[in-house]
Amino acid sequence: MPNEIVVAGLTGAGVDTWALWIKIMAVGATATLSTLMLVFTVALYRHRDHEASVALHFSVANLCATAYVAGDIGVRVCLLDNDLRHVMIPYRLSLSAVVMSLASLFALHRVLASRVVSTRRLAAIYGTGAVISGLFWVDHPALIIASERYRITNVGVFADYGALAAPFYVACLAALVTVSVGMLRQAFRARGRLLWRMTMFGFAVFFLAGLHDMFRELGLELLPFSGLTMGCAVFQIGAFATMVLHYSHTLRERAHHDHQLRRLEDRVVRDALSGLFNRAYLEQRLDHLPPAAGGGLLFIDLDHFKGVNDRFGHDHGDRLIRAVADAIRRTVREQDIACRWGGDEFVVYLADADEAAARVVVERLLRAFRHLQLDSTPNLDVGASVGFAALRDEDWRATLQRADQALYQAKAEGRNRLAVG
Repeated sequence: MPNEIVVAGLTGAGVDTWALWIKIMAVGATATLSTLMLVFTVALYRHRDHEASVALHFSVANLCATAYVAGDIGVRVCLLDNDLRHVMIPYRLSLSAVVMSLASLFALHRVLASRVVSTRRLAAIYGTGAVISGLFWVDHPALIIASERYRITNVGVFADYGALAAPFYVACLAALVTVSVGMLRQAFRARGRLLWRMTMFGFAVFFLAGLHDMFRELGLELLPFSGLTMGCAVFQIGAFATMVLHYSHTLRERAHHDHQLRRLEDRVVRDALSGLFNRAYLEQRLDHLPPAAGGGLLFIDLDHFKGVNDRFGHDHGDRLIRAVADAIRRTVREQDIACRWGGDEFVVYLADADEAAARVVVERLLRAFRHLQLDSTPNLDVGASVGFAALRDEDWRATLQRADQALYQAKAEGRNRLAVG
């Protein structure tokens, strides 16, 4: 390895303006992708997604890649402006970003291999990366960078490297090979999964780009340009696409889970025949009403329902129950709670409704019942007796008892009407 090694991503690329503009567009794209990756990562942690830790290390790796490309642009800008007084700052930044990127890839590899990785171990990985990165900012002949001196050649900027430079770059290459091989082995075991394939494709391109640039450092030019920046861009695009697909899949799974959960809850709180709430649910809701709650209870009983069962059969009776339940559901307000109390009896909690409001609701209900039609039972006359009682008792059960007594009063007065208790 030569004594003076060009900054990663700059060797042989020249300082052409078109190359600089490509790099500037690349850093803008990578910065945007990194920001979106962070947003996705926060969303995954908020939803306690099992892939949240993977997303975190993906995001760190992307931020490091963005810092690398930004440092590379800084070096190029100094070359184009012919002002090299501060060229070593972006130079050191790029090298530091490469080390931290390797650290994040090591952490990611550990998390992918075993989702339960101790925080202490991950902190040790990043801490080691930070210590090594700090060496780039210390000048000493025995370390990586010997001094602030540099040399310009036709292939780029060369730092004044110290004795540790050659072992350091060999170690970086070995680390990249180790991580890449481990990632590819994981991808092979997870074959057929699109997200893994896309992730491994990004890592493979990143690895090949780093290997290509290392060969360029050794004097073997396979391609007439540097590839590490392109590798970083492909890695970020692949990582972002992977996160988008995974998060979309997670949202679909969560929506399906929520739908299944609602269906299970409905089975618990709803009457199977009518689709209205069941008696247990209404009792629970009434038990938890605040002491100052207003409104009242309607007790509804269909008139001559037994005759429908006797004349047409229980199947027609069930169909009538469902039709009546649909009419009740369409008539009551959103804040009201309608339930099938049992048999042909229904109870409706009218929230914040007085006697006048109850009469309006019952009038609409009785009108809807009169217009009910079942295909196989023409000329079916459906009526209902209804009792109403306002919630002014200490216990809602006493109110329901008054509504029940009013119901029997409505039957005694000729049925198909409302009585108030």
